[in-house]
Amino acid sequence: MNRINRPNNIRVQAPAAGGGGRRLDLRLRTLNGTLWRLAWPAVVENLLFTMVFVADTLVTGWLRDERMLAAAALGGLLMFLMNAPFIACAAASNSIVSRSWGELDFAAARRCAGTTLGLALGLAVVAYFVAYPLADTAMRLLGADPEVAPIGARYLRILLLSGFCGYPMMVSNAIIRGTGNTHTPMLITGLMNVVNVICSASLAFGLLGLPAMGVYGVAWGTVIARLVGFAFSGGYFLHRRGVGVPLRNLVAFHRSVLARLWRLAWPILIERFFNSFVYLFFMRLVAGLGTTLLAAHQITLQIESLAFMPAWAMGIATTTIVGQSVGARLEHIAEIAVKRMMVISGLVMGFLGIVFIVFGPSIVTLFGATEPVIAAAGVAIRISAAEFLFMAWTFIIMGALRGAGDTRSPLIVSTLSTLIFRLGGTFLLAHVLGLGLPGVWIATATDWAVRSLGLGIFFARGAWKRLHELEKRRFG
Repeated sequence: MNRINRPNNIRVQAPAAGGGGRRLDLRLRTLNGTLWRLAWPAVVENLLFTMVFVADTLVTGWLRDERMLAAAALGGLLMFLMNAPFIACAAASNSIVSRSWGELDFAAARRCAGTTLGLALGLAVVAYFVAYPLADTAMRLLGADPEVAPIGARYLRILLLSGFCGYPMMVSNAIIRGTGNTHTPMLITGLMNVVNVICSASLAFGLLGLPAMGVYGVAWGTVIARLVGFAFSGGYFLHRRGVGVPLRNLVAFHRSVLARLWRLAWPILIERFFNSFVYLFFMRLVAGLGTTLLAAHQITLQIESLAFMPAWAMGIATTTIVGQSVGARLEHIAEIAVKRMMVISGLVMGFLGIVFIVFGPSIVTLFGATEPVIAAAGVAIRISAAEFLFMAWTFIIMGALRGAGDTRSPLIVSTLSTLIFRLGGTFLLAHVLGLGLPGVWIATATDWAVRSLGLGIFFARGAWKRLHELEKRRFG
């Protein structure tokens, strides 16, 4: 019996060399349980990962210095903008690994995993030495005030050290999820969160006999936390009872594997670079509203990320189950899984939207900033609730398309929407019409609504169902 005609109600499993291999249970009658087992650890992991940044903002906010809060915002933004190659590597490898795992082709999955992590380690070294001397210039380009720029540049130079471990960890955790294991990345992120809170607070305020380093102590806490996280993630990645990737695979760059990775990664890379370039102008527009509104915007972003990460996590879970379903030639299971995840995410994000509308201003006060910052952030956070439902649907459909091997459709939709509605809308509403920070968040909500509609059209067309076979014929 060939793979295409395999009965859909049978779960097939085969042993893999160097450690056990097990794909997800893709039977329709157990699909809800499979979605739940994938989704809840991914949601918790992303919440914990977000709490690393929220904790940093809280600690920085309690330093009672708007300059430090603005410097941390700009430094963190630049680290985010630098992660484009690693996001592309993570998404491409997750797609290939999950589909190979669904086919029970564990050797191909491990070849791809090793090649991608080795590539990520090399890119992390290059990123550090390129970015370090440009820290001061980057702060000026972002429009930082003269008092903020030197603080932000020093903060960024310390934070860049975390990239040696933090960026490759993004890739290793994505590969682990591609095998259907979302529990291990969750536990690793939880440990990293604890380490970050203890180290950042202790170094910032001089606790436990340590010197008080202010916002620079927060940066060093992040460096230590990511070092610990990558140690555990990399260990599971290599261990024979984990993913089981042989160490030699990290330096064995197979041409066919690199070509396959590049086919999936380049649209994501261009999307990230273009969106990052546009986002620089976006943040320049926000910074042009003044340091107080920039700080308020940063606080709103951190609070909103508590809703952003559950939606993102459900998209990650969707990528894995769609990838494994497509690899197993069960495209109808993938379609059903996407529809169910959209319903689940809609309910979750609708509830969070209500919470933000009712309690948002009260949550803002926890950040301990000045009264003008808290007042501006309280208004912005209520407006942000309008984007939650569209954000969730965007991540679910985008995750499904990428899991099936379609990375070009998200590029088209994201590029057009970001340029026209986020950047253009922010300029029009915040500056031309004088709405200020509320105009920024209205434009952002419009951007998410347009993205969800555009991606939904591409998914409904169904071209993603044929991409895996085409890819196999081309790359073997």
